Amino acid sequence: MTGSHDNPSENIPLGVTASPDPERSVEAQRADLADTVAALAAKADVPTRVQDSANVRLQKAKALAEENPQILTAVSLGIVLVALIIFRRKRSHGRSDR
Repeated sequence: MTGSHDNPSENIPLGVTASPDPERSVEAQRADLADTVAALAAKADVPTRVQDSANVRLQKAKALAEENPQILTAVSLGIVLVALIIFRRKRSHGRSDR
């Protein structure tokens, strides 16, 4: 009689080794499952991932600004000029409406 219960190693999926200690095997599977669940939970936490990504980009921008202060000065000057242009246009449109 050759049933599926005669050789238990036939029921083990490919890539999984049989353990002589079934309790150890169950504990190892639980640990692997816990790691998988933790990884999936981390991927599902989109707000934290976005915040982490923003922090990394901010740190890179700060490092670049410290290495090249001319870039920071040029960007600051550009922002001031744009703000000045917007301010002047709003003032001149306010006067022409009167």
